[in-house]
Amino acid sequence: GLYYMYRCYRIKARPFWNHKQTGFAFVGCCLYMGALCLGLAGILVTAVSGGDVLPLLTLCAVIAGIGLATEGVGLWMHARDMSGSESEGAVSHYVQTTTFGKTWLTRNVALVVIALALLSAPFYLQSAYGLFALGLLALGAVSVAVVGRALFYVLVVPTTMPGAFFWKNKAFEEHARDIGLAD
Repeated sequence: GLYYMYRCYRIKARPFWNHKQTGFAFVGCCLYMGALCLGLAGILVTAVSGGDVLPLLTLCAVIAGIGLATEGVGLWMHARDMSGSESEGAVSHYVQTTTFGKTWLTRNVALVVIALALLSAPFYLQSAYGLFALGLLALGAVSVAVVGRALFYVLVVPTTMPGAFFWKNKAFEEHARDIGLAD
């Protein structure tokens, strides 16, 4: 199912989505949201059975951190490739980093901080505030996912949008200057 969804979004008509980042985002989100759900279920089960939940929560935190890091690598590659592109994807990236720049930057910083904090969970989870911190990190991870999906869907500039091909397209800009259209 995950591969099918990945292939659905890798279409030429949506250059902003047609990038390997889509796969990194899907796999990363699957890891961290799955780990968070498993951790929540583990808390409920161990509350009833009276078992020790810390080993499971530690594993889930590390897996969630790996998932966020995976998504972060994809986002870094996407920003690198879109900023040097001459397609509608570059337009979407431009809007993402300007109009939605604060949201984009906040999501990226939060993703890195939360990923690092979750990866280091084995060092603090057994402390008095460990479970509280893990709960806040889980809420942060869900927030990163929601904001990430909103940016993913809102920012795409399809090739079917009038004028989308021409904006931030260096080849067209040069052509427009050569023929006098820019004047």
